Amino acid sequence: MAGRIQDKVCIITGASSGIGAAAARLFAEEGGKVVLAARRDKTQQIVDEIRAAGGEAIFVRTDILKLEDIDRLVEQTVETWGRIDVFYGNAGVGNFFAIEDMDLEKDFDYIVNTFMRANWWAAKRILPYMMEQRKGDFIFTTSTAGYEGVAPGSIYSAGKAAIHRLSAAIAAGYGKYNIRSNCVVPALITTELSPAGGAMEQMQLPYIPMARPGQAREVAYAALFFASDECRYATGDELVIAGGMNLCIQYPTMAAGGVTNDAFNIGEGGTTVAID
Repeated sequence: MAGRIQDKVCIITGASSGIGAAAARLFAEEGGKVVLAARRDKTQQIVDEIRAAGGEAIFVRTDILKLEDIDRLVEQTVETWGRIDVFYGNAGVGNFFAIEDMDLEKDFDYIVNTFMRANWWAAKRILPYMMEQRKGDFIFTTSTAGYEGVAPGSIYSAGKAAIHRLSAAIAAGYGKYNIRSNCVVPALITTELSPAGGAMEQMQLPYIPMARPGQAREVAYAALFFASDECRYATGDELVIAGGMNLCIQYPTMAAGGVTNDAFNIGEGGTTVAID
């Protein structure tokens, strides 16, 4: 079904690759007027591709760590198309260190400012337009890490969890203006940050019931659902795209091919008292 977001003006951050690029292409296919926000010149190639296919798109070079860039992104979008219907806060980073090895500015501030400050500032700048329109949608890419304590990703997990709470706050505070806010929550997705066959995939794949990583376009379809009018009563929600990874704990021996007789040391009465 084409035209699911016909003529909606959609800003997508982190649009130069991965989930952001997939969402830009898909949103344009479904009739959206797409603003691709990213730092890299290669983003223009995606815009050219969208236009060649008959879609509408512009590239606004944006470093979301610079608040003035976010201001310019919002202003240029309104100057071009007169409104903002969807903000998809997708830009992210992968930064994993033990707490004692982290640098305050290079690691902590970098992640917090990318995940929390940038999305909060974008919401601050965009909300007045949506309030005047009395309609709009915020969508954020988070991570199943936002539900967990990832040992080498303390700030990554905390930053993603913070976006969940920001999204919930927007949903609670601005629903009366017909403004919604929702999150798509992927686990292992093949992107530049987690390439096929890479260390991230090798570490997580044994614990995914569907036995494969997700693809960027599969996450983009979830974002499209939230951007459309197909779920107007959904707000403050989080849609997990994880291939079942979130369903249960799969211990290594189970993930590798079934339970062996010596996989568990069972105590009296059947209670598990230790795991080899």
